[in-house]
Order: sequence, then structure tokens, then C-alpha cells
Amino acid sequence: MPVVPGLLERLAFRANLAPSAILDVHGAASLHAAALAEDLGVFAALDGSRTAADLARELELDREALETLLDALAAVGYVARDGDEYRRTRATERWLTAGGEANLAPFVRFWTDVVLPYWRDHAARAVREGDPGESLYEWLGDDEDAWATTQAGFRSAASLLQGPVADALGDVAGASVLDLGGGHGAYAVELAERGAAVTLVDHPAALGPAREAAAAADADVRLVGGDYLADDLWERLGAVGAADPETGSSPGEEPDADRSGDPDEGYDLILLFNVLHGHDPDEAADLLDRAAAALAPGGRLAVLDQFDADGPTNLAAVGVALIDLTYLVTLGSGTPDEEATTRWIDAAGLARVDSRTFRRAPGVRLLVAERA
Repeated sequence: MPVVPGLLERLAFRANLAPSAILDVHGAASLHAAALAEDLGVFAALDGSRTAADLARELELDREALETLLDALAAVGYVARDGDEYRRTRATERWLTAGGEANLAPFVRFWTDVVLPYWRDHAARAVREGDPGESLYEWLGDDEDAWATTQAGFRSAASLLQGPVADALGDVAGASVLDLGGGHGAYAVELAERGAAVTLVDHPAALGPAREAAAAADADVRLVGGDYLADDLWERLGAVGAADPETGSSPGEEPDADRSGDPDEGYDLILLFNVLHGHDPDEAADLLDRAAAALAPGGRLAVLDQFDADGPTNLAAVGVALIDLTYLVTLGSGTPDEEATTRWIDAAGLARVDSRTFRRAPGVRLLVAERA
């Protein structure tokens, strides 16, 4: 949890009488402490007031060491201490536990376990040469555990927006939906639960979390592993999209690539959520062309990404700038340009019909375009 300086401390930092960089050091340590607590099951086990000795027995941890961790978590506001007992704070209850409004703990672990190790090895080259040499996704390769951590982090972040975004897309009951690069499955499952027949495409090693999420929800989500910039993948998608959803594969399983159907029917809705920032302009334009060609007449293309160059508040502006840097380091790219994206949408023969922003995610914008 971010360390909030007191009044006198803030004045000292503003007057440059104290080294403000120490706040970044505290923040980094706080991030890793939270990830450690999540990894050890501390937050989940603190479902009420518990003593360190009680928790240590349950979690098979050293009592004194656990107490040191709990005191650090209390200092930064993740837990509260009352005598010998500890409990989760309301902020932790709401944002870092499975029963809260949104559980961002997997996103914290994604940063500590995936992003930061990758960053240390690639950031210097990214700034020297303009690209990291290999993208984060190439670096993950076929490591299913690392992909699972990554997709769990993405799904965690998406949990803040999946309801509002689905609301913005309107009634999808009976619609054929294609989710490109949606490996975490949050949006696919949300739309499937609202009555859509969803096909989700991503790297084969990235599909595990989506398979689990779809199976847990008994949602009509069909998984296809492949490269959405490759011709053969789109040939398979034609058959998948046109087939009767009642005769397809079981929820969470990859469909038979030989399913029959008329590919010209197309999809009613195609999602490109947090995908464009991972591609250079030529690839992004090509992907939009392919998606537009796969739409049914009257079908919609929905693009969700971090478009804005700044935000409405200081914190939002900082967040957008750091995301832009993160995309450079991890992907050799940056936040996509909205004007360029609109030009590519127009060139693909689509007309923009809606644009939405979301209070919970400053800088994130949903663009919706329609095939005539």
C-alpha cells in the first residue's frame, strides 16, 4: 500500500529537505511484502482477528518471522494490529481478497514474479535501442506456470472493468463473439454469462487460466490457440464462428478446427482488449483489417486500450506515463495513438459509433466501430 507521509513530512519533501526517493524504496518494499503475504496465504487466512502464533501454526511458518512480516504489513496499512491480534484492513478486504470487490493480489504477484524480473534484464536495452530485444510474451515462451501468473494478473486487473465494459457493449444474448488475445478469460466469461457464444484466441500456453475460468462458470467459451496475425488461424476461426454453438466443444475446450459452417456469416462482436499496444503500427493496422473482414454485416469491433497521453488527475497522469514506459520495456512499444487507431478503423471499412471512458481506469478508453 502506498506510504502516505504526514503533514510535516510532506512539507519537508516539497521543500527538498528530505530525500523523496525514499518513498519509492518504501513502495517497492511494500509491494514485495504484499506479494509475499499473498504467496504465503496470509491475507486469505486473516479472515478475522488472529494471533501470529495461531497463523504460524496454520500456515506452517516461523512465528517470529511471521510477526515481523505482519508488523511491516501493519505499518503500511495492509493489516491492523490490536495487542497480539492482527486483522485485514478494509482496503485489503476490498481489493486484495477473493471475497472483495476486486482481488488485485494476482496483479501484484504478476509484477513481482514476472514484470520486475523481466524489467531488470531488458530495460536498459529497451531505452538504449528502442526495443528490449524480445517481448515479454516471447520471454515467457512455453512456460505455462509463468503464463498462468501473467494471465491471472491480467484477469485481476480486468476485474475492475469487466462489468462496466460489458454493460457498455449492451445486449449480447445470442451473439457470436470473438475475443482476440483475451487469454485471461475475464471478458469472455462475462459475455458468455450474458448469453453470448464466445471464441477466445491466444497463445496456446496462455489458455490455462481461461480454460479454468470458463469451466468454473460453465460458460460457453471455446478456446483456440494460435497467432491472430497468421492466415491459417483465421481460416480456423471462420469455421468456429459460423458453427452452431450448441454443437461445439465443451466449455473451456478447444473446438474442432474442421467444424463446418459458412465463414461468410462472420462474428457479431470482436474484442481487441489491451492488444494493440503490443504491436507496431503495421501489425496493428493489419489486425484491424483482419478483424473487420471477420465481422458479420452490422457486426461491431470493440477496442479497449490505454489511449490517453495523460489523465484527469495527478495520479492518473503518473499512471499513464508509467504504463507507457512499461510498454516500452516489455514490448518495445507504447500506449496506442487514438487518432492513428481511428484512421486504421476507417481504412478497414468500419465506422466509429461509440467511445467510452471509465472512472476506475483513467486513460483507458473503449472504442466501438460497426461494419455497415
